Amino acid sequence: MVREGSGDGSGVADVMSRQAALNLANESGLDLVEVGPNQSPPVVRLMDYGKFKFDQSKRAKEARRASRSTGQLKKVQLTTKIAPNDIEMKTKKVLGFLKDGAKVQVFVKFRGRERAHPELGMEVLRKIAFGVAESARLEQKPRMEGRNLSMLLAPRSKSGTPKRANDAASGNGSARRDGLPAGHARDSAEEVARAA
Repeated sequence: MVREGSGDGSGVADVMSRQAALNLANESGLDLVEVGPNQSPPVVRLMDYGKFKFDQSKRAKEARRASRSTGQLKKVQLTTKIAPNDIEMKTKKVLGFLKDGAKVQVFVKFRGRERAHPELGMEVLRKIAFGVAESARLEQKPRMEGRNLSMLLAPRSKSGTPKRANDAASGNGSARRDGLPAGHARDSAEEVARAA
């Protein structure tokens, strides 16, 4: 039998009999775990198996949580005739999804003759974009997909808001044309407004 390490982190490998390895595990209060059963002689390790399984499940749970939050796409549906207080409620819902780390697809569903007036849907998307501009960035500009006008928002990075390139190029780094300070987080809303 090969013993990998002695539990003290030395990493020394010894060849010993099965009974000697079991006795050593009992003396040290550790478990004898087979890690290389197909090798000759089989490789075993002295470890606290309960602690190992606990750490392994904890890492797996963290990985599932991380993949769930980053891979999620939430959808929020609106109409062109939505009331202002409903827009505020939907904005709060979108902000909640963004804070959880999910991407949000906001779409306006057109019914009947509403399709002839896409500017009404664009105005609704613009209001949502201005409401979430502090914590979201526009990942996909608004576009028509069948009866829906949709845009995709992603959470803004935690490092802060990036400074706009055209502000630095214009030589006026302290203010923009709309009076907001340079690098202000309303860039997402402006992108929606430009796309209209």
